[in-house]
Amino acid sequence: MSKAPLEGIRVISFGTGAVIPDFGKILGELGADVIKIESRDNLDFVRTLGPDINNIHGFNESNRSKRSFGVNLKTDKGKELVRKLIKMADIVGENFRGGVMESLGFDYENVRQIKPDIIYISSQGFGRGGPYSDYQAYGPMLAAASGLLYLWAHPEDPYPVGANVPLPDHMASKQAVFAVLAALDYRRRTGKGQFIDMSQVEVAASLIGEYYLDYSLNKRVPKAVGNRNPYAAPHNCYRCKGDDQWCAISVFTNDEWQRFCHAIGNPKWTEDPKFADTVSRLRNVDELDKLVEKWTMEHDPTEIMTTLQAAGIAAGMAQRAADTINDPQVKQTKALIEIDHPVAGKRLYPNIPFRMSNTTLSPSRPAPLLGQHTEEICRQLLRMSAKEIQRLKEEKVLDTA
Repeated sequence: MSKAPLEGIRVISFGTGAVIPDFGKILGELGADVIKIESRDNLDFVRTLGPDINNIHGFNESNRSKRSFGVNLKTDKGKELVRKLIKMADIVGENFRGGVMESLGFDYENVRQIKPDIIYISSQGFGRGGPYSDYQAYGPMLAAASGLLYLWAHPEDPYPVGANVPLPDHMASKQAVFAVLAALDYRRRTGKGQFIDMSQVEVAASLIGEYYLDYSLNKRVPKAVGNRNPYAAPHNCYRCKGDDQWCAISVFTNDEWQRFCHAIGNPKWTEDPKFADTVSRLRNVDELDKLVEKWTMEHDPTEIMTTLQAAGIAAGMAQRAADTINDPQVKQTKALIEIDHPVAGKRLYPNIPFRMSNTTLSPSRPAPLLGQHTEEICRQLLRMSAKEIQRLKEEKVLDTA
């Protein structure tokens, strides 16, 4: 088997919630040794979202492919152990509220005294500096602050509806990976480490950059348009035959419109001049959507998807979890894999979402139990004896599973 891309890279993760934990998961799946620093007195808050700290779905997804080092950072001995691990590390990541890492003595200025060429990524909701830098933040709030939530609704909604998915968090974790890979390359060329400050709200804002540009050029405040698009019609999610069944359809060009009309049997209304070109269809989009939905309600979403895709029209059924699990494309590409967790048991998880032609990545490992690898790390990296480990356990410096 070829060497994993990040084999030999070690990451010390102080992550909590989603951003840095998910960032660490990705690095771990690329071959890095990711060590999660945690303790019973200072749990990753996602571990608390249920009765069993070792059986939380969100935690077990975002913390795959890493090791757990249970250590009490309220003790001097615990801090000294982490300093020794940092000396052996390449990357440190944290996303605590502003001031937390400084209070622990593991902010960038202190860490680079331990390891001068360290790559340190710090990700807060609003970044460093400014009046909001120490504000508590989480995904839905960042979606609101960035303007994303305002757009993520239908015109008739009484308030910005949004979604349960903490999109800014999960997009920020990917941006963190990009930044760290660039910093690793920079260090390879120069020998110098780097501090990376990443504002999660700025990541969210980057997803809707065209709306900021529209306002700066035209002073136009965008409005929520639901599933519609200002440049395409029909462009919506349409009710289909069956109970709460839907299919998304997008038609951008006049050529696509002609193929769409042919695919649905060229009903009389498709010949109406009101729908002859994109501008006309957008002008009469309310009527157009009703006519399209009249057709979709006569067919199930799978039939609609296959019919329109055969004509080169973008269309896809709105799937629930059970639909996705049984989707033939998902099965063919092995997009979901089964991982056996020591407490949660066998569960389906998203697979690594890409394949590399010259590298076979190791399978994802289950998320660790709290302190599962404490003794292993003490023996292998810190060269501690069994007697030392036992003494620190008794002194409540170390946590083990």
